[in-house]
Amino acid sequence: MYPIFVRIAAKKEKAYIKTGYEIPDLCQWYENKIVARNDAAMMNKRLSFELKKYNERVKNVDNYDTYTATQLKQIITQVDKVAQNATTFTDFFRNKISEFERDGRDNYAKMHRETLRIFLLAEGEVPFVIMNHITIEHFDAYMRRKGYSDGNRQIRLCHIKARVNEAIKYGLIKCEKHPFAYTKLPSSEPKDYDISIVDFIKIVEANTGNSKRLTLAKDMFLLSFYIGGTNLADIVQIDFSQKEINYIRQKSGAHKRKDRITRITIQPEARYIIDKYIGKNGRLDLGYNYTYTNMCCYINSCLKLLAKELNIKSNLTFYSARKTFAQFASEIAIPYPIIEYCLGHSIKTNITINSYVKVKQSQADAAIKRVIEYTKQPKIFEDFINLRNQMQMMVI
Repeated sequence: MYPIFVRIAAKKEKAYIKTGYEIPDLCQWYENKIVARNDAAMMNKRLSFELKKYNERVKNVDNYDTYTATQLKQIITQVDKVAQNATTFTDFFRNKISEFERDGRDNYAKMHRETLRIFLLAEGEVPFVIMNHITIEHFDAYMRRKGYSDGNRQIRLCHIKARVNEAIKYGLIKCEKHPFAYTKLPSSEPKDYDISIVDFIKIVEANTGNSKRLTLAKDMFLLSFYIGGTNLADIVQIDFSQKEINYIRQKSGAHKRKDRITRITIQPEARYIIDKYIGKNGRLDLGYNYTYTNMCCYINSCLKLLAKELNIKSNLTFYSARKTFAQFASEIAIPYPIIEYCLGHSIKTNITINSYVKVKQSQADAAIKRVIEYTKQPKIFEDFINLRNQMQMMVI
């Protein structure tokens, strides 16, 4: 087989770009065209597209006549390395999903795959050239027409916008106005996943010794709460063999620029639970050979059973531990940056003071101790919480 190349000539030098098309016999090539083949017309059209694509890229290079052929080849093929042969925006999106899967971010990949499924239903395969504000507005209108909630639309549009921004950065999308210039991202009210202090105490005091499922639900919920609302995806990866834990949050660790590591001292309440499950490698052994996704579903089903047993009316999920920790911490006046640290979030640096002040582990440890103290003796905090609420209302 003989591969077909695009030739670049500049400054008395030549360079060649392999196109991916081949012919079995040189007799099928005549005057820069494919001949003597049933599909010659189609292949020539594709080669013409390749030639036009590289010509346009060369013209878009500032002062392209100052570069050698080798340098021009490096410049105009750089996009192909990034796009991985993606010819459409939807191909580019698929490549990104595959990248998430290679990085082990399976849940994130699953969410993006669902976004792509909805996008394909609305728009089909979308070339880069028509990935503009009209397409985005039509996609948003499609979701509204199909009855998607504001929160769901927000997630899908955020996924699309992130990929659009990447495509613009790599030069795959060229537009005078950003595709999202006329589309406002919807916002949704925070879901009530947190539980009351009364329901929390019910969980702490629950006697679950006769049920393995209820015991697992109780232990995993409380463990997450006692270590600052840590997600299950992080808990199953953490080494609990030391006096403190340190981890990079799975969900956002890949794109954080700083404050990536969260360090927290293990409190006695958490250590008691950890010692029941810890394996030789320092990680938790929950006694089930499940994938992470199946384990997550199983624990949530156990929590629903626990809620039923304890007559908890709130929507009790594993995420409730995280939301409840943050809510309790806020109610007893733990500063928001410290709550953010405990949750594994990045500290926002666009606020001037955060460029000077850093949250320390000792502050996070003190905050967690204070929250645990509140769950044990909530009456002591009642007057303080009521007074604080009244003062906040006066400010408003």
